[in-house]
Order: sequence, then C-alpha cells, then structure tokens
Amino acid sequence: MIGLVPLHGGQLREISERFNIPVSQLMDFSANINPDGPPPAVLSTLRTSLEDTSMLTAYPDLEQTELKESIAIYAGVRAKSLAVANGFIPLLQSALSALKVRRCLVPAPAFVEYRRSLTHAGVEIEPHILTADANFGYDIHAMADALVDGGHDAVLLANPQNPSGVLTPKDVLLQFVSNCARQNVTVLLDEAFIDYTPLDSLTMDVERFTNLIVFRSVTKFHGIPGLRVAYAVANEIISRALSEYLPPWPITTLASCAVASALADDPFSERTRLHNHQRRTRLKAGLDALCLRTYPSAANFLLLCLPEGVSVDRFWKHMIVKHHIVLRDCSNYEALPPGHFRTAVHTEKKNEQLLRAVAASLESS
Repeated sequence: MIGLVPLHGGQLREISERFNIPVSQLMDFSANINPDGPPPAVLSTLRTSLEDTSMLTAYPDLEQTELKESIAIYAGVRAKSLAVANGFIPLLQSALSALKVRRCLVPAPAFVEYRRSLTHAGVEIEPHILTADANFGYDIHAMADALVDGGHDAVLLANPQNPSGVLTPKDVLLQFVSNCARQNVTVLLDEAFIDYTPLDSLTMDVERFTNLIVFRSVTKFHGIPGLRVAYAVANEIISRALSEYLPPWPITTLASCAVASALADDPFSERTRLHNHQRRTRLKAGLDALCLRTYPSAANFLLLCLPEGVSVDRFWKHMIVKHHIVLRDCSNYEALPPGHFRTAVHTEKKNEQLLRAVAASLESS
C-alpha cells in the first residue's frame, strides 16, 4: 500500500495531504456512520442548550443520571447496570483493569484497537483465527475448545463482527456465554453495530450471566461520532467497578443532552434500520455483479475482496485520485488475507457513484 495505511476509517485529513485533494472533495466510504446524519432533535437540543450558559459554566453531572436513564430506556436495561464513557476504548480499558484480565482469546480479524488496548493493559493475547470460508463468522464450538485448559480469563468478541459485519444469532452467543460461565471466563462483547439488529443484543442478559459485559456505541447508528458517547452493560456490581476505573466527568453536558434526545427518537431508529437494509442489499448486489466477493453483513458496511490479479495498491489509489472515493483499506487487520476493503453503506446516490467508480478502477488495475 502507498505509504502507511490509516489506522482507522474516516481519516480524511491524512488522505487529503497524501494525495493533495481537498477534504471537501473526498467522499468517505471508510467510516461507518449513518449517512442520513443525526436525528433532527440533536441539533435543536444543542442549539437550545447553548442558550443556557450553565451548560458551559457548570460541571457535568458526575453520575450522568439523566443520560443513564435515557440509555436504560433505549436498551431495555436498568440504569444501575450502566457505565458510560467518551468511547468504547475507555470502557474496555476499565473492564480489563477492574477484572484484572491476564489472558484473553481474541478472534481475528478484529477491530485493531482490541490488540492495542489489551497490549497496553499487559494482557496476554491468544488469536483465534477466523476463516473466509466461514465468512469470518464465529464457530462457538471451536472457540470453546480453544478455551479449554487455555488459562484464559476472558474472550473479546464483536457482534456484528468487524470487519465482516457477519451476525451471530443471539441464541448461539448465549450458548457460548453459558459455556464460558462454567469455565469462569468473562465474555467482553462489543455490540457497536447491534442497533441495526437490536433483537440480537445481549444487553438484557447481563443479570443472568455475571460473566458478560456488553459494550455499545451511540454515535455510529445515530450519526454523531463527534460527541463520543458509549456505554457498557453489566450486572450492578461489575458496572460499579467499571465506573470506578473511569476518569471523572467522562462526557460533557452538551453531549449528554444531545445523546438523550437522539435515543428518544424511535421513528428515526426504525427508518435507519429500514433504509440501511434496503441500501445495503442493493449495494451488495451491485458489488457482486462486478465479481467482487462480499460478505453477508448485518451492519452498515460491507467487507469486499478484490478478484485475483487486481493490483490492490493501484485500485485503492485510482479510487481516490480519479473518483475521490476513500474506502477502508483492511490490510492492517490481523489475519485478514490481502485484497480486502470495507465500504460503508451510504445513500442510494452515493452508492451508485461508488459502484461506477469501482467498475472503472477494476478496469484500470
């Protein structure tokens, strides 16, 4: 790949500087954010909040009571089961510290920050390699075998899986969690994209399984990544322990108010799920027609693999230079074979632009 691959999607400034293209002219398919933007109430709430100077002059609520109550209603859990922070990583780090995790099984490929966070916490990592033949989905029996006599005290999963978007059904995951409970293994479950299929969430099962911690994001589904809000759901004892390892005032008052208004907009959530399903289905069909392999995603992105013989470097560069479209190059995902890219699901118009650009770039690569 030309130069260093951006560690995350959405790094348009870096791409802009590398290829001398203004950020305003780049079309970002590398970050998986709701293309319709935030619920209308978010902007009106922020505007109204700024008219009250106490929003800026007073410290945020240390307990984040109102925010937790909003999340509790949205996710169908108790407020006392929640810990909140300005992103997933602080919550994961607090869990590793609170539980004193020493050895963790991590299916790969996976979100690159998993390994970074575990390494920084001094946790020994055992990768569990997923295969393209199984669409990088989880084989709970193989993972259970890997845990036997492995000395693990935790396993870190994502559902839907990242980067493939493949969904593991709730009943299958619960079977795995139950098996882990018998082995005294904690399941750290990242549900950053579960809002697209909420019935498969395990948030309401944390009281039944004390070895389960579920992490969820507010920002991707609701189109507000700049506000940085995420939450963890666990039984009350563990959630209290997580909060003790988080820094005070992790979320601003403005972000808390805006997120509460976003979570209350049920019609927005329903429209988002419907639109994403329709758009993703059409986009996948278009990519399949171009002879790219795409994986069965339940999220708002698709993992695709270029046909054999196509130059990965040339394809990626052509997409940017000629079409100003940025895909997520997945070459820095551990255990992911070469030639894989991830694309966000955008609006119908932008998805059509993507398909035309991919067709042209394949011919030029």
